[in-house]
Amino acid sequence: MRRYLLLIACCLLCACQFLGSLYHVGDFVGTMALDDRSNEDDWLDTQINVNIRQKFLSEKASYVLDIEVTVFEGEVLITGAIPTIYDMEQIVDIVWQTPHVKKVYNYMRLENPDYFVDSAKDALAASSARSGLTMAQDVRSVNYKLTVDDGVLYILGIAQDAEEYRRVLDVVENITGITRVVSLVRSADENLD
Repeated sequence: MRRYLLLIACCLLCACQFLGSLYHVGDFVGTMALDDRSNEDDWLDTQINVNIRQKFLSEKASYVLDIEVTVFEGEVLITGAIPTIYDMEQIVDIVWQTPHVKKVYNYMRLENPDYFVDSAKDALAASSARSGLTMAQDVRSVNYKLTVDDGVLYILGIAQDAEEYRRVLDVVENITGITRVVSLVRSADENLD
């Protein structure tokens, strides 16, 4: 019986990885014509993300469920709850060893993961933030990647100017379920303040 449960768990993890990969490929195809970045940059980000997830799966299958990976122009944001410092170090090493990674933002939390309740709230908040950015006027939403972990919204991207950046923050700071915003946004004109 235990073998069957392990087999089912492995199949579910593989399915999650596959669906995650499809999401990122779909994200790439859906936005490549609208994005200010080159198609090659988008495709490389997708490859980095898939490579990291595959390495997680081969190292320790639970990493795929515990950790969210967000990639923008070779910069990798890792978030999620992880039970041990050893696991955190392993995850960071895996990410840095992945080809084409330029920078790593480590925002993992040291605690036991809670897959269902917190994940559902975070997913709803992230969906609301993405929708808000898509609907916002004078915001190139495709130039931003975001994720929500434990009520904290993390946003990567490139703002066209300080005004667009302020509009982005106005949208994401007013989303229900967001307790704090961590901005890792760069500016196309190098001046966000």
